[in-house]
Order: sequence, then structure tokens, then C-alpha cells
Amino acid sequence: MSGLDSLLEAGRIARLVRESIPNMVRAEMPLVELAEQVEAMIRDHGGRPAFPCNISIDSVAAHFTPGPGEDTVIPPDAVVKVDIGVEIDGYIADTAITVTDNPVGVSLRYAAEEALKSAIKMVRDGVKVSSIGSVIHSVVSRFGFKPIRNLTGHEIKRYNLHAGVSIPNIPTADNTKLSSGHVYAIEPFVTLGDAAGEVVDGGKPNIFKIEKTGAGKLSEAELKVLTMLAERFNGLPYTLRWLKECDAELLRIHGRLWRMGRLRGYPVLVEKTGKPVAQAEHTVIVTEDGCVTVT
Repeated sequence: MSGLDSLLEAGRIARLVRESIPNMVRAEMPLVELAEQVEAMIRDHGGRPAFPCNISIDSVAAHFTPGPGEDTVIPPDAVVKVDIGVEIDGYIADTAITVTDNPVGVSLRYAAEEALKSAIKMVRDGVKVSSIGSVIHSVVSRFGFKPIRNLTGHEIKRYNLHAGVSIPNIPTADNTKLSSGHVYAIEPFVTLGDAAGEVVDGGKPNIFKIEKTGAGKLSEAELKVLTMLAERFNGLPYTLRWLKECDAELLRIHGRLWRMGRLRGYPVLVEKTGKPVAQAEHTVIVTEDGCVTVT
């Protein structure tokens, strides 16, 4: 299978799974149950999760996945963002959906989806990323809402989910241009008009990835754990929930590797004023005169 075929197949699987998610989400459902159902569905369709299923509730905007022993449930009337990635041979499709019956959440979701549609219509070779941000901001503002200014879309490369180029959700001075043949995830995050429109670090991470840098000499046990993580996840994000052999000793070593900077932890990101956030996301391949929506 060629790289393009792998990417398109990853996108097909991501689309199928995303379309199933609204029927899976229910109030009082344990987050770990939803995450594991979604991840199992990706595997059942022939893909691999490119990162742990993110389930971000209400003011939590991104980077939350249930960790080992997590007992949190989905509250009634919640604004639930489910962000998934599918990987085949290193090629990644990234997509997200907001599920909610809350009237405010429904309005936020619609604004995010409309902003995403308008942004995708603009995508073509040579378009500035700042122009994409301006369109997203304009559409979201028409609804009386705010985009999250410090969350962005991102370029995707093989085995590299965040590959350098960022796609802003607000106007910026960034003159970087989209390039034909390159792959990008566009993902508006939308909150209320009286919110800060900014996310802050909201807690200890449950999502990690190996960093190439870091200080300190590794012990034999630390090197063994780091090697296992590299072989199992190929540099992509993971959660300790995926490590069935996770015990007190592995947790201790993992924590030390994180503190040494050998592992990156993705902090849970929360809207600064505690207001609800909605999200919509697609992955696209840029062409000379437009784009192909992979997901």
C-alpha cells in the first residue's frame, strides 16, 4: 500500500469511527469505557490509534484521556469533545467531533463546524495560514462566540502528529503558506463570547510521547522502559492505560523519565474562565487548486 493509500484508508476508518461516536456517548458513561470502545473500533477496522482517544468535557478543551484506574463519568448536559487519530504504516488521519444536547453546546458546535467548512473551502497551495485563521475567527465571531487563540491546527507527517506548521484559529502575522501535497489538520475550538478565549494548563497529563532530548544518564531499567516505549509507539503519543504491564515499578520509572525530560507530557488544557468549548476537526491534503478532505 502506498503512502497516499495508507493515509486515505486511515481517513476512511477515522470517518467511520467518528460517525459512530454520537450513538456511543451517554450521560453517566465512564470515560474509560468510551475511550476504550473508540480505540477498539479503530483497531477492528484495521487501523491503530495514532494517539489516545481524547475526551474533553465542557471547559476542558483538549488533551484529556482517562488514565489507569480513572473513574470519571460523563455528566448530564455536557459538551463532549471526542478527538481521535488513526494510523496506518505511520500515516495519520486526525478528526474530532463535539457531542452535546446542551442548547449552548449545540450552538458552539454549529459555529465550530461552520468555521471548519469555511476554512476548508479556502485551502489550496500557497494560501497563508494566517488567512485560514482570519476566516475561522470571522465565522465564529458572527455567531457571537470566540475561537481559542492559543490552540491551533497542525501539519501532519509520517509518524509525526505535530510536524511544525501551525494553523491558527485567529488572525496572525504568520506568513507561512500551505504547500501542495502536504497534510494538515484544521481544528477550530470555539467558546462563549464572554470567555477568555484562551486555554491554560489544567492538570497532570495522561498522554505522553518520547522526547529526543533530555538530561541525565539512564539506568538499565530506565533504558529498558524507554526502548519498550519507542518500539511500541514509534514516537507517537500514548497513555499508560495502554500498558497492560503497568505496575508500581513501571510507574515509578516512567515518572522519573518524565521529570528528566525524556518523555513529554501533554497537559490537560482548560478554558481560562471555565467556559464550555466545542471543537470540530478534519485532516486535508493540499492540492494546487484546493484540497482533499481525508476524514
